[in-house]
Amino acid sequence: MTVASTDPDTDDATGTQVPDRPADLTPDDMVFAFREHGYRLFEGHLNLNLFGIRTGLDAGKWDDWIGALYQDADANWVLELYQGTTDPSDEWLERGNDAKGGTAILKAGQWPGCWLIGLHKGKYPALVQHGAKMTVLRDSDKDSELDVDDPTLKEDNGYHGINLHRGSAHKALTEEGIGLYSAGCQVICDPSDYAKLWDLITASSEKYGDRFSYTLFRWPLFPVENEKPSKEGGRITPGIS
Repeated sequence: MTVASTDPDTDDATGTQVPDRPADLTPDDMVFAFREHGYRLFEGHLNLNLFGIRTGLDAGKWDDWIGALYQDADANWVLELYQGTTDPSDEWLERGNDAKGGTAILKAGQWPGCWLIGLHKGKYPALVQHGAKMTVLRDSDKDSELDVDDPTLKEDNGYHGINLHRGSAHKALTEEGIGLYSAGCQVICDPSDYAKLWDLITASSEKYGDRFSYTLFRWPLFPVENEKPSKEGGRITPGIS
């Protein structure tokens, strides 16, 4: 799903309501979200801001969103959103990972330069975690619930193979469970969506190189009743690369 802003300056609007669901977000909503959270926002034609939105704590469903926010040749912001998951599946949670202290759940936040273009499990093009360390939460109770709000979970900063890849190569798995497609990676449900995103990644890499950052948000994006904070609440000037 592609949404474009027709005005490069509309991201300065404040006080408007954020939609009830991520699928209705606009490019300006996401620009505001990056800035309000203090995250670096990459500007320039096809300079991708890759991000995920964790909407709930149901590990068995494709209920999250993975997206790309970028500027077109006229400096208008464009938003691409794809259904996916930012979590390990319920099957992986129940299997556990005793050797590592629990199944890996990527911690929300911004992870600069974490991904490089490579192959997922040596099989097909993906963004692989060879660029920088990322922090995961270790969920060790082997039930099917994501315990990301449990303050006792162990944080583990390192190289965990948290990649960006697709699920099935042949069909969208919207009505099916995640199965073994995610042990903590960021996974897009529909292979046709993944192909669209990969075209963007390829085009961006030709201009800026093969290293990408990733930002994981939790829903709702803003702290008070889905309402955007005012400019007086503190806006962060975006970084430019």
